[in-house]
Amino acid sequence: MRNREAGRYDAVVLTSAALPWMTGPSFISLWHACGLAALGYRVAYLLPWLDAASQNRLWGERRFADFGEQVDWLRAEAAALGCPELPECRPYRSTYAARLKSIVPMEDVFGAAPPAQSLIASEPEHLCWYPFTRRRGHIRADRTLGLSMTDYETYIRSSDLPIPGRVAQLVSFLHGRAVRLRIDLPLSLSPALTLPGLTMPVERITGVSRGYAHVPPVGPETDAVYFLGAFLWEKGLEDLARIARRAALPMDVIGAGRDEAAFRDLLRREPAPLTLKGPNRRFWEDIGGYRVMLNPSKSEVLCTATADALVAGRHVVLPECPGNLPFHAYPNAHFYDDLDGAVAALRHAVAQVPEPPEAARRDFDWMQACRRLAQLCGLTDAPAPRAEPAIA
Repeated sequence: MRNREAGRYDAVVLTSAALPWMTGPSFISLWHACGLAALGYRVAYLLPWLDAASQNRLWGERRFADFGEQVDWLRAEAAALGCPELPECRPYRSTYAARLKSIVPMEDVFGAAPPAQSLIASEPEHLCWYPFTRRRGHIRADRTLGLSMTDYETYIRSSDLPIPGRVAQLVSFLHGRAVRLRIDLPLSLSPALTLPGLTMPVERITGVSRGYAHVPPVGPETDAVYFLGAFLWEKGLEDLARIARRAALPMDVIGAGRDEAAFRDLLRREPAPLTLKGPNRRFWEDIGGYRVMLNPSKSEVLCTATADALVAGRHVVLPECPGNLPFHAYPNAHFYDDLDGAVAALRHAVAQVPEPPEAARRDFDWMQACRRLAQLCGLTDAPAPRAEPAIA
């Protein structure tokens, strides 16, 4: 193991969200922190701490009495997800803003980070929403990386805000400026996301839960279709109902979210062969009964649920859009331009046995993703790795 300055970390991972809020940055940052620690680096994981009022707004109840209780829960959850051991965790003050549907920092997050060789910010633009966030010269890290993963502009343009187009442009400008002032290497997961004034290389530094790589292959009797995602109109819920109706194929819908009531109302007015199953946090245990995932969303930067299905050896049927470009590399991904094309792709996928998913399993392996992240961080002096955990 290398000699290190006292109190200085190899990597600090900052996140705008953390479990039990089931959102992309929660899973991605958790794996980055655990994976880098498993490679032998000294890691600190900074996550938002919500007071009782914010917990009630976000989860409908107070889940944790203090930060230590949240860390204990998170340690057990990480183990259940197949993550390596959770590293040291630190809180920063935050609040849940119901109008924004987001966790908002209530202090300078970069100031709360301890000194480190490298600082990795999940959603760096979001972490800068606190108005007194320090700039790059005052961040105690040799190198800063930022992984942007939310297309805020698309969400704002489809919102009920006044003049949403103008607001979306302004938010993109402010986010681009915030990242430029603090991040040495801004990254994106796909070509779907750009910010003004930034060059954002696309890097494969994410993976999927390890259980999906151990799902049995599709058998001849397996022909069911599913959708898994948040119940948000931006996820293509209306198209989901239209495609199911046109194809006359029954589908299971797994998820929950703010637009569930409106979605159920749509299905009452315009029936479609969809069965709403509710959320499922361990879907790799149940995906074995399905052959095809239909995902009509065009708002994703890179959809983890789609990657999950590919790693599990299932077909995926997707619209052509920038966020889905990385999935063109896999034979089990099928694309469409309109609703008729979606029906044709869906029927084709249901009738075919999927190809073996070796390429997807290699490309979406979490430890490989963390090794690439370590390279990007400049952590080239490889320490002694820890033993990886058994598959959950």
